[in-house]
Formats: sequence, structure tokens, C-alpha cells
Amino acid sequence: MPLSKAKSNWYNNLSDFDFVDDFTYNNSPSLLTADTRNAGTSNGQTGVNDPPRSGLYTLATGTNAAGGAALGGNIGYNFSGWARLSFSANFRIVTLADGTNSYRIFTGFNSSYDSTTAPTIRSAGLFYDNNNVNWQAYTYNSSTGTITDTGVAAVADGSYNTFLTRVNGTTNVQFFINGVLVATNTTNLPSVQVCPQIQLQKTAGTTSRNIISDWIRFAGSGNSRTLGVSA
Repeated sequence: MPLSKAKSNWYNNLSDFDFVDDFTYNNSPSLLTADTRNAGTSNGQTGVNDPPRSGLYTLATGTNAAGGAALGGNIGYNFSGWARLSFSANFRIVTLADGTNSYRIFTGFNSSYDSTTAPTIRSAGLFYDNNNVNWQAYTYNSSTGTITDTGVAAVADGSYNTFLTRVNGTTNVQFFINGVLVATNTTNLPSVQVCPQIQLQKTAGTTSRNIISDWIRFAGSGNSRTLGVSA
């Protein structure tokens, strides 16, 4: 079933699913679980008025130099079990990392849903920190990685941008920013379970940094399971 044909935010027939969270229910994400470490925060933002968006969710580091926040799924998925798995997030960066107040952003699939777990053990996703102007496309397996520069710079201009990691079984991982294919990795794809995740992790400084998300989407197709007969 093509992802563009999905009719419901909670479509699932075992072999295919398409979940969307628009954050219209305050302080309780319906798809992924909030995770915070070292005084980071993860919460709804009903006070933010930003039409036409109908729901916003903020991840913030807090002032702790190691503060982190994430939305993640603590149930893992094996790429080999699916023809396709996709995770996308639409968000804006409020302030770029600058070396004094340093942080990283990762969105995609990671070995852990914890906000403080670096995506360098098993992962497939898009990565940003102050050491790189551009977004980096990551695939890691057993701590061995393939990193591809997307050529797309991170911006903090008030715009909401969409970051999509599309896993095509065990063949490759495609990375899209605002609908444009910016990288394809064919090596070091995770061989065991990983979790969908978006995380923000502080690495230095005492000024809080945050990102604001409008929605997230997690979809899969081509699993061998089937419902069989109708209920």
C-alpha cells in the first residue's frame, strides 16, 4: 500500500501501517514516548500560536550541559522484516548550535529511544551538531558507520522543515529533506532492532536549546504477517 494512499492516522493491517501524530492532544504524544534526561523537557505547547499548525510539541535541553529530550519508540524494528520503514518529522530549529551552547539533533532510527544515547552504535537517520554546517546522513551497525554529507545546511530562520528517513529493507536507506532526496546509504545498515526516534541532546553550555515539531509520521509496508480472515 503506497504511503500516500493512507486514509487514517492509525491504519494498520499487520503487513502495512501508517501512523501520524499531529500533537493535538496536549502533553501526551500518541505515537512515541517522551524521554528526558538531566533536566531536559519534552512537552506540548498549547501557548504557541502559529497558524495553520494545529498542534506543536517542544523538545528542550534545559540549562544542564548534558540535558536531553526525545520522542522515541521503545519497541524495536528489524529492517530485514519489512520492505520499507519510514520515519519523518516536521520541525523547526529555534537557535543553531554554536560551540558555546553545543547540541546534537538526530531524527530517524536509533538503537535506543533514550535522549542521551548517541546514534553511533546502530542507527539510520539525519544528524546535526555544531561541528557540521550541513545535515549528515548516518547509517551505523555495530559502531561502524557510513556518514554522508547531505549538502543541506541546518537553518534557524523560523521555517518548519521535513526530515524523512526511508529504509528499503536491507538494500539501502534514503534520506529526504523537504521532499528532496539528499543522500542514499547502502552500507552499515543496522542488522538488529532499532527504534524510531527524534532527539535533542546538549553537549556543552548552560543556555537551553529547543526544537518545535508540528508532526511526526511512522510508516511501514511489506511485512509477511497478515490478518487472514475478517473479524
